[in-house]
Amino acid sequence: MEIASAGSASPMKSLLYWRKSMINGAKTVPAIVAMDSAGTFSMHDAAGVPVFSVPASQAAVRFTSMGTMVVTANGRKYDVTGVGASLSPSPSSWQLAEMAAGADGRTDPTGLSRAGSAGAAMSGAGGLGAVAGAAGGAAMMFAYYQGLDAIKAWQEALPSAGATVQKSSMKAGLYISLGVVAAVVIGLVVALGLR
Repeated sequence: MEIASAGSASPMKSLLYWRKSMINGAKTVPAIVAMDSAGTFSMHDAAGVPVFSVPASQAAVRFTSMGTMVVTANGRKYDVTGVGASLSPSPSSWQLAEMAAGADGRTDPTGLSRAGSAGAAMSGAGGLGAVAGAAGGAAMMFAYYQGLDAIKAWQEALPSAGATVQKSSMKAGLYISLGVVAAVVIGLVVALGLR
């Protein structure tokens, strides 16, 4: 459903991830996505350089079922996700300081705690056995849902700032999670039944 509304903007700021490549996880990099009280919607890279900065009314944003925020600004598309990949770099010192500075109280509270955590959980669990693998998987899902909450906050805020927004229920990740849990349970039942 397309929503276009002109209104007032609430300042907010999130540490999200700009997916520059669908294949190379190292190109999923931390980015600060922000909106000021004047309704300027922007994304800044690790050095603080604006990737885009436009009035929210000039942005078109589509939210996918997996929780990707696809921003079209200045004629270019940017895929923004809530968590990084296993190869994603850590946030820069500028980004950490910027998140610590806040945005008039509307800073993503989980941004720093989940920085790269989905990828780190998966890569850190490798080779440590089923328990560590399950713990890593649980940590990855926790980070994914925290990132999804940050993306959902943008889905709610952007229409009131005047952006054209195509919303999504973002439930595909839930269905995948339920499938993974079901597969683990079935695997445990089969493994215990073989003894």
